Amino acid sequence: MIEAWYERDAGATRVTTPAELDRVLDAVAATDGPTLAELFTDGDPEKSWLEVGLHGDWASLRYVGDDAPNGAYSKGGTFAPSIDGEVLYYYMNNPREYPADAEIPVEVARKAAHEFLASGGARPSQVAWTEQDGPL
Repeated sequence: MIEAWYERDAGATRVTTPAELDRVLDAVAATDGPTLAELFTDGDPEKSWLEVGLHGDWASLRYVGDDAPNGAYSKGGTFAPSIDGEVLYYYMNNPREYPADAEIPVEVARKAAHEFLASGGARPSQVAWTEQDGPL
């Protein structure tokens, strides 16, 4: 089970099935601009969690868990032009910076979110990752 947080004035959404996860990801994808959902294993931020950012055909991921205590970003190519080398995604209207090379195809990110759910919170294996330096 995971809890998904993505709507500013709503609480957590409990997710136990692939269909429930698809509903969350569809709602995030339907928002204007690059938007994030946070997925917490067992609803516990002390366990592993995955941020899923969706924006049109592109997405980004950030994973934190025992095997990446400082976090890790998805690694793709540089798709969005960026003056400062970063792209912004928004979590409940708050900007979060991602490295410019963190964007990956949206279908890869969706599969990774499903793998995270099915595995009980393990780091998705089908994504290349860049380890974050320093503490969260």
